[in-house]
Amino acid sequence: MITEILGFLIAGLIAGPAHEPASMSARPVLVELYTSQGCPLCPAANEFLGRLDTRDDVVALSFSVDYWDIYGWEDTYARAEFGERQRAFKRRLDLPRVYTPQFVIDGTAEAGGAQPDGIMSEIANRRLTLTDSVQIDVQHHGEGNFTIDLNGTVPSQTPASVYLAAYAPGWRSVTPDGGRNAGQEFRVYNPVTALFELGQWQQGADSYGAALPEGIAGVFFIQGGEGGPIYAVADFRRAMNITAQD
Repeated sequence: MITEILGFLIAGLIAGPAHEPASMSARPVLVELYTSQGCPLCPAANEFLGRLDTRDDVVALSFSVDYWDIYGWEDTYARAEFGERQRAFKRRLDLPRVYTPQFVIDGTAEAGGAQPDGIMSEIANRRLTLTDSVQIDVQHHGEGNFTIDLNGTVPSQTPASVYLAAYAPGWRSVTPDGGRNAGQEFRVYNPVTALFELGQWQQGADSYGAALPEGIAGVFFIQGGEGGPIYAVADFRRAMNITAQD
């Protein structure tokens, strides 16, 4: 299989030496924070996301949404597709609305940014239900080049989506000159800058290649349906041994 994303990513079938796949039972849980630079409660949620990312059993990403932009400040990391992703979780989890700050835990549960105990509980609950049906092995070849080997079977009767989320590791700061946080420094943690759907996969062995620009890290993950559960995840930052910016 060959998939190309011009100017940023090349994904395709790549031959190479066999590697022992990582143990799925030890794989981290993907925690997504839906946030906005125009949201008054979001700075505290980003701080909590940063603390979560110190754990070995968590991969933490923030997705900036654009529906706060109407109040006078356009979020510098917001993408319309991130709001669509959040709405997919709303439908799948049968929620009454989208909101910020919202944490989504491995695509299976959610909690508000003011509910740290609930977030921690959902992470613990998810770890109890992880399976070993999908394995990801990431190899870093230097200069931002990777191969990703997939093997196993999706625990679903339908194929899953294969994603790569590119993100700026660590803290990024901006001072909005409009909106609800005007004049205040806003710190966002691990902001996603682009999300690529590479294809569909259900079972067997497959391989991808990825090239990331300098200073950009990536998370490769397998997700069921639209807004479905996460089946496997690998953080390229850890493979590259990048230190998050303070």
